[in-house]
Amino acid sequence: MNHSKLWSFASQSKKNKIMSIVLSILLFMGIYVVAFSIEQYNIVQAQGQSNNTTTATPMNATQTNATSANTTKPVDGYGGPPTGPLNAVRHVFDDPTLRVYHFCKPNDKIMMVCQLYDSSSSNATLIGVEYMIDSKTYQALPDREKPNWHYHKEEFSPDRANPKFPLLNDQQQKEWLVKLSESYGKIILNWNPMDTLPAFPPQIEQVQHPFMVNQTVNNSTEKYVGSFNQTLKY
Repeated sequence: MNHSKLWSFASQSKKNKIMSIVLSILLFMGIYVVAFSIEQYNIVQAQGQSNNTTTATPMNATQTNATSANTTKPVDGYGGPPTGPLNAVRHVFDDPTLRVYHFCKPNDKIMMVCQLYDSSSSNATLIGVEYMIDSKTYQALPDREKPNWHYHKEEFSPDRANPKFPLLNDQQQKEWLVKLSESYGKIILNWNPMDTLPAFPPQIEQVQHPFMVNQTVNNSTEKYVGSFNQTLKY
């Protein structure tokens, strides 16, 4: 064999080795890619089955409050009008001297809804609600229902409910009394503040009843906090 043929044979052998190595590498990489893809597919399938078969554990109150902290709730917004509560006397038939605190907010069906408390303290008791409507809505009420509503223009006089807005200045108070004067209210009391328990049926308070109107309320008799030291006898 001459030198030319020997060199050609060696060169061809070298090329075959390189090609064999390249093919081996490509085969190994292909096997790895396929194996990795199958593994990832199995993981995804397993997670999907786990999500479909796992029953969500009910959240406790703390978790629920945490997840809903940024959402609007029905209790949000009770604090006006427009800043802080309105309070007034002659709202509770058995205790006309009690100054009742109204925490209100506008409603999408009527003019306003108020939560009524026996004081402004942090542990005050919710004793009832008051619904407020405008004059036009009042006129549309059935005649049998109208006696349950009181006219705020009459009730707002100093010798009647004597309303106050503790967080507003004098000018703001006057403006809000004018805004609310042509409205009507319906008070539903569900807890007599003189009871230690809500032990009597809810009742509509007739704040314009002669008994309520003629009650003497002054600085010496008016109560700014609820009284829970007496249980009414039924």
